[in-house]
Parts: sequence; C-alpha cells; structure tokens
Amino acid sequence: MVSQHSVHTRYRDDKVVVVSGYDRPLNELFLQVFGAEDAPLSKEECVLYSSLHEPQLDWTNINTVSDKLTELGIKVPDSLLEGVSMDQLFHAGNRMVRHHIDRPPEVLLAG
Repeated sequence: MVSQHSVHTRYRDDKVVVVSGYDRPLNELFLQVFGAEDAPLSKEECVLYSSLHEPQLDWTNINTVSDKLTELGIKVPDSLLEGVSMDQLFHAGNRMVRHHIDRPPEVLLAG
C-alpha cells in the first residue's frame, strides 16, 4: 500500500507529471517524473526520472525527494512535499492526492 501525491508541472519547458509518495511495505519514499499525456514525447521518453534508478540515495528522507526535484529544476507546491512527509510520519497508505500550483490539493482517495 502506497500513498501517491501528484502534480502537473514543467520540466525544461515541457509538461510533466510528478508523482511522489510513501511506500508503506518498503518504508521508503519514491519519486517519479513522467511526460504529460499531451507532451510531445515518445514512449521511451515517458519516464523521465524514477527513484528506482538511484537506489543508493536515502529514500527514507524527504530531503532526498526535495533535493532531487531541485537538482532536476522541477518546482512543486509545498503541499506535495508536506503531504508525502506526513504520510511517512503516520505510515499512511491508500492515499491519493492531486496537488495544484495555483489552488489547494484535492484528496482523491483516503483510505
């Protein structure tokens, strides 16, 4: 059971979807960056970043998620990082939240 927090944002002037969350069984955080459905990307370019490709990083620390986003030059709302951090703190799973740059987040699933 995992929590998922997502936001539509930009990466290098392209539309992307950032998904981050807490994986309760593994007790780790994760980060993925996908090309947005309407972005001009090929299937090979769909996954732009995945924390699975860097297992040597400390994915139990929210700062790793924040630092990686900064390194990639991707801005996300503070609510996304706060939500992921709170899910980890409370070992929450089965949560889906859609975050927005210009308005409050929407809880899609709270289990």
